[in-house]
Amino acid sequence: MASNDISSSPKPNPKKANLMDPHSIKNLLDKSVSEIVTGRGYIEDMRLSNIRLLMGTVIIAIALVAQLGPKKFPKNKDFLIGCIALYIVFNGLLQLIIYKKEKNAILFTYPLLGIHSPLSPGRFGRSWEPFSD
Repeated sequence: MASNDISSSPKPNPKKANLMDPHSIKNLLDKSVSEIVTGRGYIEDMRLSNIRLLMGTVIIAIALVAQLGPKKFPKNKDFLIGCIALYIVFNGLLQLIIYKKEKNAILFTYPLLGIHSPLSPGRFGRSWEPFSD
C-alpha cells in the first residue's frame, strides 16, 4: 500500500475566534492577512505607526504637564488654556493622519526588491527605445 503523504505532514495550528464577537473575527482576519503578506517576502513599513506613537506620547506629555503643573488652578489659568489648545490640536492632527493616511489599511509594506512598479525607483526606457538590460 502507498503511504499517505497528507497524514505525515504536520497540521498547522487552527486559529480560533469567538464567532459572536465581530472584533475578534476582524482581529483574526487582520493577523492572518499580515502573516500571509509578510510570509511572501514583503517587509512591513512601520513609519506611520511610529509617527502615531510619537504623537500619542506628545499628547500624553501635554496632558501630564497640564495636570502636574507647578501652580494650582486659579494661578495657572492661561497655562492650562494653552495646554488644552495644544492637546486639541495634536489630537486633531492624529485623527487627521488616521483618517487620511491609514484609512482601512491592515498593513503597510515596502515594495519587493527587484520588482519594477510605478511606485518603485528604476530606469524605464522610452516606448520607442528597444529594451535592453
